[in-house]
Amino acid sequence: MSWNYNETPEFVDDAGELELSQEVRDALKSWAETVKPIASKRNRRCFMTPANRFSVWNAKIPDPDSNKGSSGGFRLVYFIDHKESLIYMDKIEKRAGLGFGDERPKDKRRYDSYLLGLEEALKKLEKEQGLINRKTE
Repeated sequence: MSWNYNETPEFVDDAGELELSQEVRDALKSWAETVKPIASKRNRRCFMTPANRFSVWNAKIPDPDSNKGSSGGFRLVYFIDHKESLIYMDKIEKRAGLGFGDERPKDKRRYDSYLLGLEEALKKLEKEQGLINRKTE
């Protein structure tokens, strides 16, 4: 399946702050257009909205600019609109900046909070579009 590629304003801001090269952004775009919504070691689904319209994913992406592989590279949050065949690059962070493990739990909470906010926004959008049956809420 091929997705139509989109970048959210949050992704554009993150890419600017991380100073992603055009080569990396082009590689992300090529990857995103062909990604399959299947969980793997480097790609996991965070959640799916109740009517299955949107799914949010977290992927491990290599950082060729600093010669880091997937484990030490970037964490990418993207979501898919299954009805419209759209993929949205939503957030990108360096692995070191997320606060996993014992270091910087405040950063981990910020990241988790971001994912919860995205989940709520997509659920609300789905509900506004009349895709949720009142009995399933």
